[in-house]
Amino acid sequence: MKPDNLKRKTLVGLVYLGAGKGLGKTISFATTLILARLLSPEDYGTMALVMVVIGFLGFFNEIGLGSAILQRPSISSEQLNGCFYLSIFISIILYCVTYFLSPFVATYYENPNLTLVIRFVALIFISGAVSTVPGALINRAMNFKLLASIELIAILLQSIVTLALAWQGFGVWALAWGFFVSQLLKASCTFYFGKWYPSQIGGVHAAFDLIKFGATVTYSRITWYFYNNAKTPIIGKTLNPQLLGVYAMADTLASLPNAHITSLITNVASPVFAKLQHDIKRLNNTLLRLTSGLALINYPVMVGMAITAAELVPVVLGANWLEATLPLQILCFVGLIKSVDPLITQALISTGKANITARYTSLCAVTIPLSVFFGSVQWGLPGAAIGMAVAYSLSSLYLFAVARYHLQLSLGQYLRAIRLPLEACVWMVVLVLGASRLLLIAGLQQASLLLIIKIIIGIVAYAVFLIYVRKDGLQDCYEVLCELGISKEKLNRWPFTRLSERI
Repeated sequence: MKPDNLKRKTLVGLVYLGAGKGLGKTISFATTLILARLLSPEDYGTMALVMVVIGFLGFFNEIGLGSAILQRPSISSEQLNGCFYLSIFISIILYCVTYFLSPFVATYYENPNLTLVIRFVALIFISGAVSTVPGALINRAMNFKLLASIELIAILLQSIVTLALAWQGFGVWALAWGFFVSQLLKASCTFYFGKWYPSQIGGVHAAFDLIKFGATVTYSRITWYFYNNAKTPIIGKTLNPQLLGVYAMADTLASLPNAHITSLITNVASPVFAKLQHDIKRLNNTLLRLTSGLALINYPVMVGMAITAAELVPVVLGANWLEATLPLQILCFVGLIKSVDPLITQALISTGKANITARYTSLCAVTIPLSVFFGSVQWGLPGAAIGMAVAYSLSSLYLFAVARYHLQLSLGQYLRAIRLPLEACVWMVVLVLGASRLLLIAGLQQASLLLIIKIIIGIVAYAVFLIYVRKDGLQDCYEVLCELGISKEKLNRWPFTRLSERI
């Protein structure tokens, strides 16, 4: 694919996925805020345990065949047929295993509700397997408009169903039904609009050629999922379901920018990196530009949530969730790393180095659960968040080291890519905390008003720094947008007017 055409497809993908996911996450966030007042922390804690089990077993559902289809330069019809039937066979086996294991999970956590909820939600394994091949082909074709539309419709349906059932007092089943119907609709739409159907029965032997790569990707995903979600069973066992629900809510809020913006960029970057896998120089340039763009957007949001958490939690969630304040602040600062490093792992996978990513996720799968366990036992809920922060930060150093070797990406280049947003965030923190201190001295105690003022000051401070204080920062923003394929004519407006005229 020609560079200009690839840039255009990347930009179109960002626009469609950004618009779709932006609206979807807005709906999801609003739904979460309402549900926080309709459901109890125990309901969230129970569903969190269910999703850990389902999410972990779900990685075996297609054993990475979708990623293998996406990464391969060429793939035959026979291989696609084989992947389709192999995915369905595995999903049936996986559901049976889940069905018989669910009572043991319920007994371990002394929560009898888990058995039925796990068995019910696990039905998505079968519907998900049917959409594995069509979904991979949609991604391969970079048809992001279709992906965004399906995602948005699924989120809208999930919100409607969950809110309706929660309002009627269904408790944890409101969350379970909402998730189930959304995944069923998503799989159905992917299969129908993917316009791919198996041309023959069989061909499984041809798919074996993809299993080695797919299995490595699956292993990386499993270990990634384990270290990201091990905190749920650990906190659920060492503390109690209520504190688990509090931590889950804090983690949900802290993960919002990553769940939306980072996943958006990663989804677009995946096929782009695959097409650039034989041109490391262009791949690195794209990786750094996307990292810089991600940091410019995500960092002020993460830091902003951290410095406004004392007002954000009681105003947005209510008095029942006050214990989430400190964990939220800690997890937001962890999010500074988590919001950008997925691009490195995606670049390694897309260039055929999934085994390298597997080593990194294996390291995280050992260090992070141990740190969370130790922290929760010693210092309770805040200790669990601190354990997560320390272990994840140290493990990321290994990821940067392997990126330097395998992607020829120096740490200096990477730090320069995120230097500007870090400086802007420091400026923002100083002004917001300074203004907050003055307001408190003046006698302003109303949390909602303090929150609004802090947000306004933070937005203005960050923008002023980029546009007027660090003028080379505006240059970086301009170059990132140009790299993504936006024409100079479209950028010939404030605040880029002088730059577009000069360059």
